Amino acid sequence: MKTKINFFILGGILFALSVLSCKKENTTPDPNSNIYFPKVKNIIGNNCLSCHNSSGTWAGRPTKFDTDLDITTLYSAIKSAVADPVSPRNKRMPQGGSLSASDIDIIVKWFNKGGKSTD
Repeated sequence: MKTKINFFILGGILFALSVLSCKKENTTPDPNSNIYFPKVKNIIGNNCLSCHNSSGTWAGRPTKFDTDLDITTLYSAIKSAVADPVSPRNKRMPQGGSLSASDIDIIVKWFNKGGKSTD
């Protein structure tokens, strides 16, 4: 009987130690992380989707950014349109203005990493 009690006490102590030693993982993304795609997607959503979409007033434009695949497929064109020098083949986007320097920097860093949704 005493052996059973000691076994339960020892089991309880081990259980308590295992619970107390667990640490909670932080699932909130770090805003300073080197993953740029969520930021790029946000920039595009705020500055590009009003014209570059597959539905609505501007539907039918040759470039659309409705999906992550649309964005990542056109990563080079996105970087060119916001960061490269203006030329007859390279118009500055968004029309009538420019992104902030910090938004351009984020897009360039994303481009330099490879322009994927995991970058």
